[in-house]
Amino acid sequence: MTLDIPTLYVVSVVTNIAMTMAVMAVALRQSIPGLKQLAWGLVANSGYYLVLGARGKIPDVLAVGFGNMLGSLTLTLILLAVLSSRRSRVAPALYITPVILMLIVSVVLLDDRESRLIVASFILCYQIALILWVLLRSGNLIVGRGRIIMAMTLVVGMSAMAYRALALLVGWHEVSPFQSRDSLNTVFYMINYLGMFFLAFGFVLKTVEQSAEQNRRIALEDPLTGLANRRALFDAMDKLCSIAESAGQSLSLMIIDVDFFKQVNDRFGHQVGDTVLQHVATTIQRRLRNNDIVGRIGGEEFLAVLPGTPIAGAIRVAEELRRTLDSEPVTVDGQEIKVTISIGLYSTERLVSSQTPDAMIATADEALYRAKTNGRNRVEVADVSMPESA
Repeated sequence: MTLDIPTLYVVSVVTNIAMTMAVMAVALRQSIPGLKQLAWGLVANSGYYLVLGARGKIPDVLAVGFGNMLGSLTLTLILLAVLSSRRSRVAPALYITPVILMLIVSVVLLDDRESRLIVASFILCYQIALILWVLLRSGNLIVGRGRIIMAMTLVVGMSAMAYRALALLVGWHEVSPFQSRDSLNTVFYMINYLGMFFLAFGFVLKTVEQSAEQNRRIALEDPLTGLANRRALFDAMDKLCSIAESAGQSLSLMIIDVDFFKQVNDRFGHQVGDTVLQHVATTIQRRLRNNDIVGRIGGEEFLAVLPGTPIAGAIRVAEELRRTLDSEPVTVDGQEIKVTISIGLYSTERLVSSQTPDAMIATADEALYRAKTNGRNRVEVADVSMPESA
């Protein structure tokens, strides 16, 4: 099946203009990272089809040179949109050079369409690969449907460009006249046309998913330490307790308090105090297992819940954590700040319904008070006077 290429140009321009207006309308009303760059990418893509579609009516050096440059600029703007949405950066030369190179190649090889297509395909492959790398490189973002749609679209586009370059190099296909209605031209133009649509759709969907994930984290995470906040921690603890009670498993919990934290704030300032809390949170996370939960319950207090951990194991974990922090002072501006913690530990060999989360926390808090009274930088185990059966 073949399609009329000039007609496809017109459809592409109309579609791009419609998408541009929709995206720009949202971008002007809401401050969404990357959305304006995406809108300008759609503008450049529309210009690409308009200029190439006008070939024969305007000089070839303008139609081919400026048109191909706009196509390359489209990918650069998409890259900038992804970078902005991820609040990331790459060296400007990595995305500016291909646009300039595309213009130079298009003008220098104006009368050698085969060589021009081969070199241009390799340039576009590089640009698509760069977008794909930025999109998929490690980061603190979810891999949602929008990101997958963008990645798949980029892989298809890069594969198409690589195939065209290779096919022309080894002679699998002959260079067809510009705007000819052969099947290969039709496939490539359809990939370009649909590719831009799916990239725009995927980016918008990714933005929505990213915003939803950020809102979820705001609701469930402590902004300073990245640990679970009080609400998320207690919800998770309720679920763990229900599981442990049903299975008759052991469970331990620790209330951890940073010693003399007010003095740290008074002497060094709240910014240093925040650094100390972050250090403590990181150390706790590092020492616990993946199925343990830990969160900040307020100020300089943390709560850790260790399912399936009897008292001997819990004491060992608590002592290791205390010794680790005692031996690893926080260094701020070249100055070492000694950090110690006190821990109130509650443990039960078999969790029953009478041992509610609130009751266990209250008992562990009493043990923490004893640790503070007895000199700090120590672990105190709660006297479990609670009934072991309903």
